[in-house]
Amino acid sequence: MEINASIKFSKNTPVNERMYNFRRKLIQLITYTFLIVYSCFTIFPILWVLSNSFRTNNQIFTNITIIPETFNLVNFNRVLTSSNLPIAFYNSLSITLLSLVLLLFVVLPVAFVISRFKFRAGSYIYLFFSLAVFVPTVTILPMLFKLFGDFGFLGHKYPIVFAYVIEQAPVSMFLLVAFMMGIPKELEEAAIIDGSSIWKIFTSIMIPLTKNGIVTVLILCFVNIWNDYIQAFTFIPGYRTLTVQLAFSKTEFTTDYGMMSASIVFAITPMIIFYLFMKEHLMKGMAEGAVKG
Repeated sequence: MEINASIKFSKNTPVNERMYNFRRKLIQLITYTFLIVYSCFTIFPILWVLSNSFRTNNQIFTNITIIPETFNLVNFNRVLTSSNLPIAFYNSLSITLLSLVLLLFVVLPVAFVISRFKFRAGSYIYLFFSLAVFVPTVTILPMLFKLFGDFGFLGHKYPIVFAYVIEQAPVSMFLLVAFMMGIPKELEEAAIIDGSSIWKIFTSIMIPLTKNGIVTVLILCFVNIWNDYIQAFTFIPGYRTLTVQLAFSKTEFTTDYGMMSASIVFAITPMIIFYLFMKEHLMKGMAEGAVKG
């Protein structure tokens, strides 16, 4: 009985292995097919906009192609010389960078205190920021508009950074606290024995070891702030950012799609460059966050 059972098991084992390998390869095939199709749908609009930035309106309407007939830089020249896009680019860049600096200045110390010190209110503060991640920006817009009006910020350029910091603080806090909690406490204990102060531990240990988390926060918040339209349009209508300027680039009766495509290329280029420089830290940060989670 035992011999027959062992023989029967040995005969079925290769079949089970073949079925397992077949299912694994089928799942891989479906996964890669989905990713390829999704990538095509994602990349095609970018290539289409890039192609149209070198073409005229007549060429866009008469010929649907990814490769432009000629690489004409007239649209880019018009964007730089006969539009307000350079000013809008400067407004977006200055507001975004100032917002990111102020955001890190606020959330890094708070995340350090919540993650490394035990006090009764710490868990409630972290819970508050965690729940705030799910609050849509549009729901707090009326309250922010009233506060900006009471403080006299409406129509002024740089106070909008406070709105962006309020908007991006919850997700930034959520990510940074998770990263700092994963840092071994033995490093702090060793630093305290060596006579390091709390500030020294924060600047020399916590911030360098949270570098990947900081880069992850910077990329996510950079994209959100750079692409914002509703708050920039509401709070600073006199200082148009790129998104607002693009919305006003078409007239009532006509739209220059070639020039608009060139403007969009200018708008998305900083995000692509920023991501290319930071992608290594972003991948490490995402991997570490997944392991710690």
